[in-house]
Amino acid sequence: MTVRVIIEAVERPGLSAERVREVAGAHPAVLTHLEVADAQGLILGAATALGHDPDGQAQFRANVFDPLSNRGVELRGTLDRPEEARVLPSSYRPTPRAQELREAAAVLRADERFPARDDVLIYQPMPPLADLENPDGTTTRRPTLGVYDPSGQVRHRIVAVDVAAGSVDWSPSGVSVAMHPGDCEAHLPEGVESLRDRGGPDQVRLRVLDGDTELWNMIVVRPRASAPGNPGDGSGVELRQVRYRGRIVLRQAHVPILNVQYEEDGVTFRDWQNQETRFSATGTDPVGWGWRICTGPPRTILERPDNDAGDFQGVAFHYADGELRIVSELAAGWYRYVSEWRLTDDGTIKPRFGFAGVRNPRTCMRHRHHVYWRFDFDVEGAANDVIEQFDDTGSTIPEPVPIVQEVMRKRRHPARFWRVTDKTSGRGYQIHPGEHDNTADPYGIGDLWFLRHHPAELYDGNPGTDNRAMLNRFVNGESVSGVNVVVWYAGHFRHDQNSPEPHQGHIVGPDLIPVF
Repeated sequence: MTVRVIIEAVERPGLSAERVREVAGAHPAVLTHLEVADAQGLILGAATALGHDPDGQAQFRANVFDPLSNRGVELRGTLDRPEEARVLPSSYRPTPRAQELREAAAVLRADERFPARDDVLIYQPMPPLADLENPDGTTTRRPTLGVYDPSGQVRHRIVAVDVAAGSVDWSPSGVSVAMHPGDCEAHLPEGVESLRDRGGPDQVRLRVLDGDTELWNMIVVRPRASAPGNPGDGSGVELRQVRYRGRIVLRQAHVPILNVQYEEDGVTFRDWQNQETRFSATGTDPVGWGWRICTGPPRTILERPDNDAGDFQGVAFHYADGELRIVSELAAGWYRYVSEWRLTDDGTIKPRFGFAGVRNPRTCMRHRHHVYWRFDFDVEGAANDVIEQFDDTGSTIPEPVPIVQEVMRKRRHPARFWRVTDKTSGRGYQIHPGEHDNTADPYGIGDLWFLRHHPAELYDGNPGTDNRAMLNRFVNGESVSGVNVVVWYAGHFRHDQNSPEPHQGHIVGPDLIPVF
């Protein structure tokens, strides 16, 4: 039989961004709180489903932000009457979008101190913002920009731009001065003025057929529209309603948390995962731009050492030798990440995450990446899941140890794995750590969290000044035996330019092996 990969556009449930903007613009409390008269300049976070109210109405939460006043609000209401949503103050501070970066670049180029030469490049650095605290307690939003001057005395400068005032701060506070004077990567970054989103559907229905037999059926959401971690900042390529051979196995699978910590000075970042960047992919686009079925393996920054560009931006699919790859490349400042899922014909799910960067003054310093997947298992339905731990010594058949209440675990034992199954049928998945996933250091906190499902525990809340993953706040002794279970799984990668890792060390992720 010939395996066929089919993708079909589907409407995204809930409120569209256009509808959120319409509701916010017509809501007097939103405009009063944000002190704006025009809703067109507002930045919108994704609308998130919150379950149903006592009357059975579907509830939602959406974040709205005004970059001029540097204030955010949260809308909470029902999908059938969004105009009646409550308006609450919010700490929502989204990373700069492409349009805001282009506006900031125009202000920077007009500054008399800018080196106006053709070879000077303006790119997006880290951190993404260097907001200014004012004496009256307000703050001024200031996107940061990197200035790469290959012939200058200082090759890299990071500046902060007040777009509303049309001013540039060439030495912003809050931006680390401990930066390498040279270039830490070979790839020249793409300039912010060239960043474009060519549209296309937010999500598709994916089906994988072996003859008349349907192997896989799921919703795939592209990074720009993925469920929020830090609200509005995405979670990479997201899978929803995952079915294998007609049986539900995962309700949702994504990466809500992605952290970086530097060893020398302790600088940390919480990276966003909704900014798609270009990579190489050859094939056809059956549902429009942003979704491509490839005739050959896609080539991300991990496979092409020459540049930070390509002919495609979105999610690519490639099937070969019994395995389907779902691939996208993400940008967060000068970091480049590969968000990938590999689905095999036998039901195995291989989440993968890759790490790279473009030319910058920072990543030559030793640092550690920490990526946190969230697997919302719905084996045979939402409830009745059980969790077991196995220590496979190789000398005896491993005996399962039931995990009956919420807990955090580390991988320590080299052959330790876990199993999540339906209590009645015994069907489910084993979680086998990847060879390069490593064990958490104190900053990474842990390797796995076994939790009872709660809709509000989609992300860890305000991470604080050190951006640490605060998943332990969810561990409160609840039962995880015979209930709806969520597993968080962390991979950890140490990047040292002076001691290069083998190529495969730049990719982490476990194998989820079916038990049917």
